[in-house]
Amino acid sequence: MDHSDSMRVLSRLAETEFFDRQAELTRLRALAAPSSAFVLGAPRVGKTEILRKSFDLLFKEGSEVAPIYYAFRSYSLDAERFARDYLSQFLAQFIAFRRNDPRLIAVADEPLDSIARAATPEDYLWVRGLVDAFARVSESGDASLLVRCALSAPVVAASRTGLAPFIMVDNFHLLLQSGGAKKEIFMRSVPFTPHSSPSAPNAYMSDVRSIKCIHSEFFRALASQGDSVAAADVAPVYVLCGLRRSLIESMPPDEELFGRVEMINIEPMAEEPLELMIRSMAQGFDVEISDSTTELMIQQLDRDIFYIRSMLDAARQRGASLRTFMEFERLYTHEVLNGRICHYLGALLRDIAPEREEQRAVLEALILVTETASAALPLDAVIERMSEFAPAPEPLLARLHAREFMEISYGFVNASPDTVLADYVRARYRSEIAGARRPLAGEELLGEKLKHSYRLMMSRYNRSIENQLVELLSNFDFQSVPVSLLDQSVFDKRYRGMSRVGSRRLLDEEQERIRLPQIVLVNSLGSGEQPGVSWRLFAAGGFEGGIYSEANEVVWLIALINSKEPLDLETLSRIDQRLASLARGARAGQPKKETFIKKEIFIKKEIFMSRSVRWYISKEGFSAVAGEGPASLRAYRSTYSQLDLLHDYIVKLSRSESGRRPVSEFELVIPIEADAELIAARTVEQIARSAEFDQEAINQIKTALIEACLNAAEHSDSPDRKIHQRFAIGEDRITITVSNKGKPLAHGRGTDGPTDGERAARVGVPPVTELRGRGLHIIRRLMDDVRFEHTDDGTSLIMTKLFKRPQEPQ
Repeated sequence: MDHSDSMRVLSRLAETEFFDRQAELTRLRALAAPSSAFVLGAPRVGKTEILRKSFDLLFKEGSEVAPIYYAFRSYSLDAERFARDYLSQFLAQFIAFRRNDPRLIAVADEPLDSIARAATPEDYLWVRGLVDAFARVSESGDASLLVRCALSAPVVAASRTGLAPFIMVDNFHLLLQSGGAKKEIFMRSVPFTPHSSPSAPNAYMSDVRSIKCIHSEFFRALASQGDSVAAADVAPVYVLCGLRRSLIESMPPDEELFGRVEMINIEPMAEEPLELMIRSMAQGFDVEISDSTTELMIQQLDRDIFYIRSMLDAARQRGASLRTFMEFERLYTHEVLNGRICHYLGALLRDIAPEREEQRAVLEALILVTETASAALPLDAVIERMSEFAPAPEPLLARLHAREFMEISYGFVNASPDTVLADYVRARYRSEIAGARRPLAGEELLGEKLKHSYRLMMSRYNRSIENQLVELLSNFDFQSVPVSLLDQSVFDKRYRGMSRVGSRRLLDEEQERIRLPQIVLVNSLGSGEQPGVSWRLFAAGGFEGGIYSEANEVVWLIALINSKEPLDLETLSRIDQRLASLARGARAGQPKKETFIKKEIFIKKEIFMSRSVRWYISKEGFSAVAGEGPASLRAYRSTYSQLDLLHDYIVKLSRSESGRRPVSEFELVIPIEADAELIAARTVEQIARSAEFDQEAINQIKTALIEACLNAAEHSDSPDRKIHQRFAIGEDRITITVSNKGKPLAHGRGTDGPTDGERAARVGVPPVTELRGRGLHIIRRLMDDVRFEHTDDGTSLIMTKLFKRPQEPQ
């Protein structure tokens, strides 16, 4: 049994499965009365697990903060049922915390009298008093008073014990006071039948009154937090969680309450920790997975933890591998059509639309917005489509919006960014409404996803290039850069056949320069494509010459072009005409409106009244004819490689101005034992080769490092029997630091140990025949700079090798 499993109380994930949420946990646990918090985030982002994990951490700490977790359920929204359930859960969890026994949480299902008997002797009287008071109020039939009595339990517990209840309330959106939400709850809890229809209105009104009662009393408890703090040293802290759109709408217009509420937004996991989580889960499920399918899973499932876990669990159950795109997409198609994802999304749709006719109306609305995802639809058009199947579509739309199945704003409807939901809607529509056989629907989906998987991975690459360009433009600040970085023909003449590192070293020697403007605004102008070529257009506005005047305003019009081969003149001319039309339209007083990733960007005409400069950036460069280009347009032409070099050059300039150099660092720890220095030699060989040292320099670096490791091993009494090494690659050097603890490293070596030839043969390094001596003498001859640093617990030997050894003075 995993030890971390035994430490879980409410959490559903072991410690080894919980990634990248330490910041959120720390922020939650730092809350103190009278503060409250809303935990907001997209569906399935992991909000509930964060609350449960917070409960476990606070429970195990056993400090003066007592964790309480309560989740609203649709069946417990009757006022009396909620009050009894809330009080039972609170007392059971509080008593379990006081006794440090998580098993007592289960007594919440027992009668209140039984829960009271489980209390500690010092708590029994006030717990018994609460239970008796609740029983008396229950007999009165006053629902508001009953709910108020239950919600008073945290304040009573705080005043009697000196502990601060930390109350985490999940699914709080169920208390939203909208007709749609109330009707939704009523329809699930009071089914319509011919025999029950006469009493249905009374049942509905009773349900509405219960929800209103719970909602108002809960916010009364929140609003009284400040009074509780003033009257006592401790007071409850409330953390509310649920559907983010509904949760905000449930807040009353209370200035003081909003002033005390902290908004904690839970974002999807970052890609790096998510990749680690996927690999850990795949290993635990014994599912084979490759780097490419891991990356595809992250992108196609949009970092959705539920979808990812469902896919991996399905692979485990079927004994399937996920090493190839085909294997992944086959399993994905099965999950969307018949698996857990299918059943989960189907359950959500039934929750939104319980009646068969309503489900048809919802599917019609979803397919309508999904198939036109590139543009917003008028709300009236969606309502008209739904009205053919449901007489009152507005409540259904409200629930779709709350569940984030679509976004409704200012009379327009946008599709959800959830591509898995879109695939499910298309497949279900084809099979249930369009009448396609399920195997055919599955084949269509599989074919679509296989084509989409390649485009998805390419789009990720394209987005990274676009982000790099926008970042680069935003850092234009009157720098002087080599002209070759903005002119492919010049770059090819000077650096063709040269390595990236080699060309980067020679850029500083260029005499011909271009002074960049200072860019203050970067906008997207849209995109376009044709077979084999796609492009993104940008406008970057700013000033030249360091003078902020109309005469010095300039706009750079940039085309980022992804082509499979050098760009021909015809395609370049088409893209150039597109840029020109944007400028001409703006000068004529007709601002252009383009769509870019579903955001509408307006290009102001004033920016085009300035002087414009064009910059074409083509992945594979330009053909000989296109490379010449029309000089009258002041068009710069670069490749993606030049873009990357320009980005590095700008970063280098900014860092050199602040006294910092761009450095890549690596660390290695080896044991003090025979031949361990060979591990270090092989490691530094790979690092030096990646930095493009020549073979002679690599051999010298390896030999020097072996000497340093042998020195450290033979002349140190390090208590951990380890040698620590750090390799730092700078612009013009590699710096190696060898450290250990214990006695200082020897500044010279004895004659014991392997000879130069023996050492060289062991790592494939030619003997340095011209060098004689041992230890430090050899190191000094091989490296450009050698020095020692002494610390309280040991010594570090620091060796530096330059890319070009400086010539010694004659």
